[in-house]
Amino acid sequence: MKILHFSDTHLGFQAFDRVTDAGVNAREQDVYDAFEQVVDQIVSLKPELVLHSGDLFHRPSPSNRALTFALEQLRRVSDARIPMVIIAGNHETPKTIYNSPILRALRTLDLVFPVFGERWEKHEFGNVVVHGIPHINDNRLLLEELNNLKAEKGKFNILMLHTSLGRRFLMEEYGEQVFPPEFETKLKDFQYVALGHWHDCQSLSLHPAAWYSGSTERFSDTEICADKGFLMLELSDKADFSVTFESINTRSWLKWERKKCHAVSVAELETELEAFAKDNTIQDAIVSLNFLDIKPEQALELSNMRLRQLFPEAFQLIPKRKTFSDREFVHSLEANQFGSLDQVFGDYLRSKYTDDKAQAEKLVEVASRYFGE
Repeated sequence: MKILHFSDTHLGFQAFDRVTDAGVNAREQDVYDAFEQVVDQIVSLKPELVLHSGDLFHRPSPSNRALTFALEQLRRVSDARIPMVIIAGNHETPKTIYNSPILRALRTLDLVFPVFGERWEKHEFGNVVVHGIPHINDNRLLLEELNNLKAEKGKFNILMLHTSLGRRFLMEEYGEQVFPPEFETKLKDFQYVALGHWHDCQSLSLHPAAWYSGSTERFSDTEICADKGFLMLELSDKADFSVTFESINTRSWLKWERKKCHAVSVAELETELEAFAKDNTIQDAIVSLNFLDIKPEQALELSNMRLRQLFPEAFQLIPKRKTFSDREFVHSLEANQFGSLDQVFGDYLRSKYTDDKAQAEKLVEVASRYFGE
C-alpha cells in the first residue's frame, strides 16, 4: 500500500509587491504551482491514501481564488478515486466560534475527509486507521481529546497532528502549540505519526516513525537549504514500511551574509556582492542580503536602489542591515534605535563634505526641512 503525506501548503499566501500577467500576486501563484505539482504526482503515482497534516489554507477566511483553486485541485484527487484525509492547522482554524471552519466546504468532495471540529476523528481504509486531531484552540478540549485517543489493535494506526512535537519545532507564530509532554508515551501506539506545522522535512528521534513532511513552498529564509515536496510511505503486507522524500520544483531562494561590514569599504562589499551574483543563478530568485555590523553611512550608499542595480535579474531582494556602533557616529546597535532618520542622513552628509562644512550644513538644513514635511 502506498500512502502520500504532505502538509503546510498555505494556499492564499501572499508576499511582495509583484503580480503575474493575470494579476495574481506572484508568490501566491508560486504556492498554487507547488500545490498543483503535488496533485499531479498524486494522480500519477496513484497512492491508495493521501494525508494532509494541516494549514491547507494560509488564513481562516481564504480568498475566493484560494478556495476555488483548492476545490478544483482536490476534485482531481477525488475524481481519481483516491481518499484523502485533511486536518485543520492553526492558520485555517477560526480564532472565535463566530466563524465557520473553512474546511467544512471540502465535505462537498467525494472521498475527501476534512477533520476540523474540536475533536478526534478516525477513518478506516482497509487495515489502515487514520486518527486525525485537528488544531484545537481550547487547551482544555485538546487535553480531553488526547486523553480519549486510542489506537485500534491489529491495525496499522496513523496519527495526524499539526503541532510542535517538542519546543524546537515552534515557528514563532500566533496560535501554535506544543504537544503536551504527558501524552508523548501514547505516540508509541501508532505505527506512523504524520506531522504538520514545521516547514522542513524531518524525522523525529522522539518517535521512530514520526515525520514532518515540511511545507510545499519556502516562506522565509530559514528554509533556504530545505528541499520542498512530500513523503511517500510504502507498506508491506507485514505492516513493515519505508519512508522516502520526493522533491518538487520551487522558486529559488538564495542568501548572502557578511559579518563585520564596518571593517571593509563599500567598494569591497560591492565586489563581494558581484561575486555572489556571478556564482549563483540569480534569475527569478528571491535573494536575502544580510549586512551585519554595517555603518549607517555604508547602509545609505548600499541603498535598496543600488542593490537592485547589482541584482537586476532577481525576483525579489530582501536586504537586512544590522548597524555597527561607532562612538564618533552613532550610539546604537540597531537601525530602529537611532535618533531620527534626518539625524542619520545629516551625519552622512557631513561625512561626505568634510572639506566644505558650509555646503554640508546647507544640505543638512534642506534635508531636515523635507524630512519634516
